[in-house]
Amino acid sequence: MKKIFPLQEVIEDIINTDKSLSSSLMRLNYFGKLINNEELINYTNKELNGYGSNDEVPNYRKSLGKIRIEMQAYIHKHHGVLPVSMLKEPYNEIYKYVKVREGISSIEQLGKEAISNEQTNKEIGTEFPMELLSILQEPARKLYKSDVRVDVVGATLSTSKSVIVEMPNAIRTKLLDFVMKIAEEFGYDIEIETFNKSQGNNNQTINTYMSTTINNNGDGNLINTGNHNNIDNKVHINKGDLKNLKEELRNHGIDEVDIQEISTIIAEEQPNLESGRLGIRANEWIANIINKSLNGVGKIGTGVTANLLASLIKGYFDIV
Repeated sequence: MKKIFPLQEVIEDIINTDKSLSSSLMRLNYFGKLINNEELINYTNKELNGYGSNDEVPNYRKSLGKIRIEMQAYIHKHHGVLPVSMLKEPYNEIYKYVKVREGISSIEQLGKEAISNEQTNKEIGTEFPMELLSILQEPARKLYKSDVRVDVVGATLSTSKSVIVEMPNAIRTKLLDFVMKIAEEFGYDIEIETFNKSQGNNNQTINTYMSTTINNNGDGNLINTGNHNNIDNKVHINKGDLKNLKEELRNHGIDEVDIQEISTIIAEEQPNLESGRLGIRANEWIANIINKSLNGVGKIGTGVTANLLASLIKGYFDIV
């Protein structure tokens, strides 16, 4: 008797939002084993069981992070936000995102809890190990100036809990695109023996579909909050062109009040041209915008990052 793998049943599982994604992922894991596709097996295993600390996490499992710090100034303690962009390399890239590594069942459960209990903490995060607090000291002292020594005594890399709510639908969409591509290529009912007669070539085709639908790591796949999706990371702002800067910020959904604020800041505060760094007020403005984005305030565009905002402002100052 010929073994048939029914892709249509996988599709039905994916589009049924009342059903856990574990079902469709388990089916695809089984399919991967039938056709000996290690890439598909590894991917579905990680989605089901979670990603390890050394595993690369897909972009749909990342959300822009912000560093919440606890500071000690003499006998007083203060709390604040430190823009990740202020960290030195490579830490500014390492801690740019919060990475969600849990298996899909845990994510779905956490998402339900986040929706049902709006009074709980609206952020998720990971605490910085004590031995890494040293990388935060210098930027924190630059941002939070004081007459007494400021020490960072605790920190958390956090992001909006909405990432947990949005992630299952992001995965469903990607899985649906992937399975539909396979169905168009091999049919909705795949005869395994026939498929495996050209296993190498056919698996290469499946791996290509995985890379273009599921594992596509372009910035457009980052989970963020906001409604406007027109993001062009290659926009060039000419030196001193305030009109163009304002227009680009509007295109990215930045509120007029915030646009006026940064206009005032760049008129009053000069960046460090030698080091290529923006001033403290400009960095604080960027942190505030990202904070609004993560919390769904206003209509800030999906994909707006601290790096994008910094690049626009640096273009105004002609900083490379």
